[in-house]
Amino acid sequence: MSLDTALLKNSKMDEDRLTHSCCEGVSFLDDIKSALPSDDEIVKMTYINKALSDPIRLKMLFALLDYEICVGEMSNLLGISQSHVSHQFKILRRYEIVDFTKDKKMSFYRIVNTEVKQLLKQKKAKICQKKK
Repeated sequence: MSLDTALLKNSKMDEDRLTHSCCEGVSFLDDIKSALPSDDEIVKMTYINKALSDPIRLKMLFALLDYEICVGEMSNLLGISQSHVSHQFKILRRYEIVDFTKDKKMSFYRIVNTEVKQLLKQKKAKICQKKK
């Protein structure tokens, strides 16, 4: 990186100002490429967005914030069939957001992705704050 490029990059007046990168002027493509998440990380982010985009799965995840819940109990809570709940848990397991432990014949589901759990708690806090 040239001295001019370094000066331009470091001359930000505040954190809200973004650095311009342009193919006809000063380009920061190497810096931008190195800051991008990997393809695997992008796929994982996409899975989280897919999981959170379904209202039933989102309700299930909110229910799991402080509890481990079996399929039957989740079915009763949401008023939907156990097969539908099982299908949604299968998707959430595939996305590595939830997992389960067995206790005799029962499977108790819980959130294992700490980032998702933290995100849901933040969203819940903001929603509750707006109601007040």
